[in-house]
Amino acid sequence: MQSTEVTAGLKQDLGRKHKEAQQSCKTHNMSVLKAAQQRELESLEHRIKEEQRMMDEKIVLELDQKVIDQQSTLEKAGVSGFYITTNPQELTLQMNLLELIRKLQQKESLTSKGFP
Repeated sequence: MQSTEVTAGLKQDLGRKHKEAQQSCKTHNMSVLKAAQQRELESLEHRIKEEQRMMDEKIVLELDQKVIDQQSTLEKAGVSGFYITTNPQELTLQMNLLELIRKLQQKESLTSKGFP
């Protein structure tokens, strides 16, 4: 299940719970109940936001590790211009080199199949 579906489900469940509580609540206690429910909703939204932030951080770290692994592999293979770096300009250069290699490989593949 995707996180947006989980988030929607959690909010829906809480909304149902709040509605049931409001239906059985005495009129003179309604304002206290609604204030408590608002705090509960804000707490849930904060928890969801924090969990999403932590998930985003985890994904970024995993992607960073993939880049380092790729740089290391290409460096060990002796491909010029590849080494482990986090410098944005050097990363852009490496991405451009990979794109050039990919295009050259495609062109070579087409010529070997008999296309000019």
